[in-house]
Amino acid sequence: MADLAGEWRLPTVLVVPVKLGAIAQTVANVALARQCKVNLKGIIFSCPNALSDEEIADFIPISLIQSLTQVPILGIIPYLENINDMSKLAHVASNLELEILF
Repeated sequence: MADLAGEWRLPTVLVVPVKLGAIAQTVANVALARQCKVNLKGIIFSCPNALSDEEIADFIPISLIQSLTQVPILGIIPYLENINDMSKLAHVASNLELEILF
């Protein structure tokens, strides 16, 4: 997919699950995106499971990841028990730094 996104010059956002190994996964995928000349606009982290703020900070130290990748962190999508709750989805989306995309 990275080759295709690079060839088509698609603005791309990397979404990384918040879990053990997230730092390495993020750095590796950003390196691949650069190699394939992907127009990488930012990174969003997504929690596949309910995690405490402390666990999230341990798995994804934002300042470290930003310094390693030099890519803007657009935000974190917390675990959502009900993904059909439109008001909760709107609240989560309002906390993302999506202005960078435009």
